[in-house]
Amino acid sequence: MPRLSQTRAYVALLLIAALWGTFPATSKLALEDLPPTLLTALRAVIASSFLVALLLRAGPESVRPPSSEMIRAFFVLGVAGVVLSMHIAYWGIYTTTAANAAILQAASPIMIALGARLYLGERLRRIQQAGVALSMLGVLIVVTEGNLAELAPSEWRLGDFLTLLGLVAWTVYTVYGKRLIATVPPALATTGGYLCGTLVLVPLAIVTLPLMPRPRLLSPVAWLVLVYHAVLGAIAHLWWYAAVERVGPSRAAVFLNVTPLVGMALAAVLLSEPIGRWQIYGVLLVLAGVALTTRVSRAPRSGG
Repeated sequence: MPRLSQTRAYVALLLIAALWGTFPATSKLALEDLPPTLLTALRAVIASSFLVALLLRAGPESVRPPSSEMIRAFFVLGVAGVVLSMHIAYWGIYTTTAANAAILQAASPIMIALGARLYLGERLRRIQQAGVALSMLGVLIVVTEGNLAELAPSEWRLGDFLTLLGLVAWTVYTVYGKRLIATVPPALATTGGYLCGTLVLVPLAIVTLPLMPRPRLLSPVAWLVLVYHAVLGAIAHLWWYAAVERVGPSRAAVFLNVTPLVGMALAAVLLSEPIGRWQIYGVLLVLAGVALTTRVSRAPRSGG
């Protein structure tokens, strides 16, 4: 995969965030027929097969025998990005409301910015820090309709804590992967992470299957969602690391604020949920925050 220009990285991040915004609503459809662990394992198998095929098609120069150190790194990516982040995200959607999940997603950019600061020494200029904060505020205003008191932990459900844990895992996946892709191509790192995550998830799904509701394996809706998440989700992961390599974790993460907005817009289209003034105000704040965070700096950047 060629290295992205900064403009193309930003376009890719917008598309990725928009794609991920469609996942909560469509996940609800699949989770009616498949338990979360089985859904994650099947998605990982399909996505891993797809990524391996892409890697092999790229030619032998893209595939080299991994060292033991590289395999350990792939397992870190697989556990953080697939076994924990993706898996727990499905459980979170399964056990909480879409509104609460959207509220917690707003914490992702600041968590990644803090992780990048602690692990990579990455710094944002003050105007970019303001952009992150402004964008987060916009999302919170949208999902709470201006009532920020809804953020009180007393209102949280089990799924909310699971969603938060999933965001921590995504932070690890992003900031750890940023350092890894300095020496390993993003496509190889993504494929290796998926394969290692799949090796953990498949036995886990088999062991826990008797404890879960009986799956309806012949459901066409579940399989349509499954393939949609697996293939497009794998492509999104590929481009995510390519974009992170170009612009850094903190700048990339601010685009995740678009994800809950797309989810709410999709809910309005599919479920006829109204869009009020708080949604409009929030969207304007998110767009302003993204604009501030993605401003080009003439000064050298650390970790980007």
